[in-house]
Amino acid sequence: MSDLLNRETRRAAARAPRAGTGPTPDQSRMLAAVAFKTSGLVVVIATTLALITLVSVNSDLTGTLGAIAGSWFAAHLVPLSIGGTSLGVAPLLPTLVIGWSVARTVHHAVDSDTDRRMVRWVFAASMAGPLAVTAIALAVAKDASTVIGLSSPNALVAFSWVAGVHAAASGTGLILARWDSLVIRRGLPDWVRALVAPFVRAMSILAAGGAAVVLLALLASWETAGALVESGRDVVGMLGLTVVSVLYLPNVVIGALAVATGSTAGFGEASVSLFSTTGGPLPPLPILAVLPEGPAQTIWVVMLVVPIGAGLLLGRDCAIRSADIQVAVSSVWIVAAATGVLAALFGYAAGGNLGTFGTVEVTVWSFGLLTFAWLAVVGSASAAFVVWRRAEPEPVQDEPAPTPVPAAAELAIEAAPAESEDDEQVEEVVEAEVVDEAVDDVPAEMPPAEEPDAPVEAATDEPLDAEVVAPPGDQDGPAR
Repeated sequence: MSDLLNRETRRAAARAPRAGTGPTPDQSRMLAAVAFKTSGLVVVIATTLALITLVSVNSDLTGTLGAIAGSWFAAHLVPLSIGGTSLGVAPLLPTLVIGWSVARTVHHAVDSDTDRRMVRWVFAASMAGPLAVTAIALAVAKDASTVIGLSSPNALVAFSWVAGVHAAASGTGLILARWDSLVIRRGLPDWVRALVAPFVRAMSILAAGGAAVVLLALLASWETAGALVESGRDVVGMLGLTVVSVLYLPNVVIGALAVATGSTAGFGEASVSLFSTTGGPLPPLPILAVLPEGPAQTIWVVMLVVPIGAGLLLGRDCAIRSADIQVAVSSVWIVAAATGVLAALFGYAAGGNLGTFGTVEVTVWSFGLLTFAWLAVVGSASAAFVVWRRAEPEPVQDEPAPTPVPAAAELAIEAAPAESEDDEQVEEVVEAEVVDEAVDDVPAEMPPAEEPDAPVEAATDEPLDAEVVAPPGDQDGPAR
């Protein structure tokens, strides 16, 4: 009997679904969306733009697939070679949009209660989809190289850039989605949690400062920018130059931020810093109108307000979160180091080779080092000052002295009781008059309670009839 029961139990266990063997159908659909949602959108947009471009210039559609593959590589910062000309400066705006989309998709796919197995699947799916598309694009580019002159990029470089972009975006989405789990369940140290907000604020201030510098420079050279836009001749050409300028806007902002920190931004033979400029040939791109046309000006030193302001706010934020000056300064240096590393990475990603125009780059090592130095030095001073102000004892407030009363007020206070006494006398007189009137109204038969010693003047000339009444105790005796 036991043998039969064990056999039935084994059969039931075999029929039951095994937990942990694989994702459910719903999870499989979600993983497919994570893998190919963003990549599919990129391919669709690249196809649309390629078709519009080829049709607008009255070209055949022979190189459509090659253009799509090239757009995929450019969106992931993969260096390309077209017609023997190296193109290593890719626009950062599409890359930033792709990263935001991947992080958002991963963030929606998991939450703080998702188990580790599912989290690993989501991360793997977010990497597998783009890498699969990259493999297809490499094959397409190799096939199209015989038609449009597009050389297939190095496979290792292509996979590295695509994997790096998507890994950074997917990791950011996972951290944001599971932040509560990392803080509560993993026991993330308090000092790490306290540095997140200052780090984000410092990066935001630096980015906003670089954008402000670009905007002011563009307004100062508005006529030059307009002339470069008109060099497109027709509507399609001017629209194309404008779109390309917008795509390269983050690259220019990073270059402006490098100059604002004291580093150097170079465009081939041309270079710009706070203290010197060098001329050189530039492509007719409207956004490049921000580059100065003359020598360096003394007023450019005002751009240092960007890193100085970021350092001041960083020090204040770290000091607010800690009353110990050593902890506050250490926090400032950690955030400054992380910001400097990230600035160097963005500076490297924003540059590259641009064919005959030379290399477009910022001096990466000086950009990262100067960013770290400004934030660390100014932030430490700001943190120390804020901690010192908070630790300064508050002045003891003495009890306020009694306010002297003016003489007129004293007279008014003394006169108040007198006035109240007069009021009481008036009230007594009024009551007395009322009592007298009441007594007068009493009938004559009622004897008065007391006879006044003084003679009472009669109200009339008629004689007053009076009757002597003996006291109650002497009613039986003779009248006295």
